[in-house]
Amino acid sequence: MWRRSLSSRLILYWIVGSLLVFFSTPVTVQIPLAFFWGRDHSHAPEVWTTKRAREAVIDALRRAPDGTLYVEPTEALRKHKERNPDFRYAVFDPATGALLPGSSADLAENFKALMGNVEVFGSLFHLSNDANVRARGYIRTTVTPFGKLGTIVYGSNFHWDDVFYQLHAYLVTENLLAYLPLCALISIIGFSVVRGGLAPVRMAAGKIRQMDVDTLNQRIPDANLPSEILPFVEAVNDAFQRVHEGVARQRRFAANSAHELRTPIAILCARLDKMEDGPLKREMQRDASRIKTILEQLLVLAQIEERGDANGTPELDLPEAIRSTIADYMPIAFDNNRHIDYDAPDAKIIVRGYRWAVESVVTNLIENAARAEPNGGTIIVRVLTNATVEVVDHGPGIALADREMIFEPFWRKSDATRGTGLGLAIAKELMDKLGGRIWVEETPGGGATFKLAFPTNMSSMFRPFTQNHDSKRQKL
Repeated sequence: MWRRSLSSRLILYWIVGSLLVFFSTPVTVQIPLAFFWGRDHSHAPEVWTTKRAREAVIDALRRAPDGTLYVEPTEALRKHKERNPDFRYAVFDPATGALLPGSSADLAENFKALMGNVEVFGSLFHLSNDANVRARGYIRTTVTPFGKLGTIVYGSNFHWDDVFYQLHAYLVTENLLAYLPLCALISIIGFSVVRGGLAPVRMAAGKIRQMDVDTLNQRIPDANLPSEILPFVEAVNDAFQRVHEGVARQRRFAANSAHELRTPIAILCARLDKMEDGPLKREMQRDASRIKTILEQLLVLAQIEERGDANGTPELDLPEAIRSTIADYMPIAFDNNRHIDYDAPDAKIIVRGYRWAVESVVTNLIENAARAEPNGGTIIVRVLTNATVEVVDHGPGIALADREMIFEPFWRKSDATRGTGLGLAIAKELMDKLGGRIWVEETPGGGATFKLAFPTNMSSMFRPFTQNHDSKRQKL
């Protein structure tokens, strides 16, 4: 919207301002200069009375019934002469030099040489025999309603209401056309100055647009910024610094808290192992495992954030890491009457990521699938050749409207839903840190299929274990 555009507003203000200056120049500049510094030379204030006097004479032109032109002493002309006792005027035919009735013959006598076969485009004059050194006159061939006529005016005094007349008289077509190039030049200069001056601001905006919670340590460059914008950029940089320090404190707190909780969780798991077998023990072990997984995810997330950008992460064999994760979870699945099918190609699939981060995310998805899978059912964990992992359950599934919300922190479908609502949120953040993606789809026949897509090193994918590249499926 143009009202919000600085360049548009500046151009508009410049045009309006220059318009006022341009068309008020006679009043704001020329008349004051003439009044204070022009009393003894040709630019006396009385110069600005000649146009008004000439217009009064032209308005007094009349045509007699016999076709003769003359100057009638109209009310306006009479009042003008009352205000200017020395005012005289004359009108003549520029072709023949014939003087129109009503004209001042003694004034015209001074211009006999210019009153026949001469077209005068305008000449300012002062009669040398006039004792009033400021008196000014003007002779010009003028287009009137009765054709071209020569006009001579002389002896008008300057009055302050002449200022308003000049303002009105200056607004003519010729001056408007003369102003258009100035207007265009102002617009071009205004646009160029604003656009060039704000170029560093646009660059700073592009820098800010790329920043997120992981790049708060970066700062907006303030080189070449206009001095008017510099305080704002410095304030933004200071705000980023405060936010960066606050986020760092929160991350340290979360990591330290998770680390401190590992010991009591380990003790709890050891005590549960000593309990007699039964449904209660299995429920408690599953809950303890869920808490342990969330803590491990928090620690993994803190380590990744501490190490920085995931571009420098090591490579790992994705099928082997998933197989190891499933093996660790199998005792819990078996105790809860669940089975796990593992489907992966024989070839290596090399991805970029920290092994403990990948294992943490997959463990969380398997635990969620185990809770959703019906008693005696089979969870399917599948690794595809495009570095995608699928964890499939056959439970109640996830409504389409909830498939984005489940990755929000503390989201639960209802208060009756078990869990804290943190596991999937942390899993998503971990995948984002690794440069990957997590999402959920519907399992054919019912259930939920969670999918993980990992960043790959294409040159090192599909390193074969053997010459056989067929996929293998294991029921664990």
